[in-house]
Amino acid sequence: MDCQEALTTRRGVLRYDPRPVEPELIEQVLAAAVAAPSPANLQPWAFVVVTEPELAVRTARYLLDVQDRRVFQEFLGLRPEETGRYIGLYDLFENAPCFIVVCNEPKARFALPEHEGVLRDWTLMCLGAATANLMAAATALGLGTRWFGGFALDGGGSTLKELLGIPDAVEIAAVTPLGYPADDAPIRPRRPQARAELAAFGRGDPPALASLLRGKLPLDEVVHRNKWNL
Repeated sequence: MDCQEALTTRRGVLRYDPRPVEPELIEQVLAAAVAAPSPANLQPWAFVVVTEPELAVRTARYLLDVQDRRVFQEFLGLRPEETGRYIGLYDLFENAPCFIVVCNEPKARFALPEHEGVLRDWTLMCLGAATANLMAAATALGLGTRWFGGFALDGGGSTLKELLGIPDAVEIAAVTPLGYPADDAPIRPRRPQARAELAAFGRGDPPALASLLRGKLPLDEVVHRNKWNL
């Protein structure tokens, strides 16, 4: 699989086969992550790789709990009875044999107070690029991933930090499972999406959320040639 195919066919995988991921494949996706672009080569990333079975199951359960209570209910405004349908899609999620926790561990502190916002922007770009690289590499290797975030809604992920011994000064930016998709895991093709579908979404609107999750905006909706198209 070439780079373009890996980038454009990547999907969030919710259901996993329990077979372990070979250590050399884990190393390959991590090597792709740290090859990401980094302004001033600051490399603020650090990664916790969870493969111990009990820790992996506890990580999976924590992620689903945050997804349900904090993201679906608190952030997106869905009722508990509505979130059950989404959480039900993760019925084989606890099979995931590996989780990678993407952390923000600044290694250089040099910015003036008035420049901290710039440094924060750079850091977030670095971590996003590293996570995207990791996921594309996993796709190319036949592995599944799924981006989890929103830990600011749950005390910065304090429960997970305690479980994995992550220092207080280190932030959790994202977490992804890494594993072989279950044999019957459906891969839905992306459909073209209308801007109105995004604009129509509001908190507590399950049908609009379902529509929101099904597609991508076409290039002519997001690309402006030479000048911004009014």
